[in-house]
Amino acid sequence: MKFRKVMFLLIVVVIAATGCGNPSDEKAYYKAHKKMMEIKSYEATVKISSYTGDSTREYKFSQMFQYPDKYRLEVISPSDFKGNVTVYNGKVAWIKHPAINQVWKMDNFEQSNEQLMFVGHFLKNFVNSENSNYHKEKINGQNSIVITTEVPGGNPHFYKQRLWVRIGDYTPIQLSVMDEQEKSKFEVYFEDFKINPKLDEKLFYLD
Repeated sequence: MKFRKVMFLLIVVVIAATGCGNPSDEKAYYKAHKKMMEIKSYEATVKISSYTGDSTREYKFSQMFQYPDKYRLEVISPSDFKGNVTVYNGKVAWIKHPAINQVWKMDNFEQSNEQLMFVGHFLKNFVNSENSNYHKEKINGQNSIVITTEVPGGNPHFYKQRLWVRIGDYTPIQLSVMDEQEKSKFEVYFEDFKINPKLDEKLFYLD
């Protein structure tokens, strides 16, 4: 509840501070943030591009998130990694590799970089950042509200996040994780984004 109250106040202050001259833009900002504020859980299929030096790797995942910080990430492709699962319940993480029939349990997983690929963690960083900004942009032919925020910790390789929210149904389109020079390290593309599905608690545990 505190999270949502703080976020609502941030929305009001930021909209007032940006001083958008176009009332329709102000309305879009408000609707986008209001929709994000309502997220208690979500599930989506995501395509992720990972950039390291001159190389690019492509992955497809099933992604689930439960407020405030539980998540499940399962590989769909490439086939070599299909079925690999990472689960985090807010305290403990499990990593499962079915190809070798192994499950690892990790008690200290709070700073994993893969958390940056989740909208829920983006929103947490947004609330805690004093340096967020907003603008309107068309991406792949779709009008969107773009929110940029800093990643806590000051890691130059994972320094900022940027979220595109579709104007209309106000669901996420894309999430970028960037370095200090705003060069993309990860690009996350969302498909079939479902807000507030009922997720079984068992999804966030592995025996």
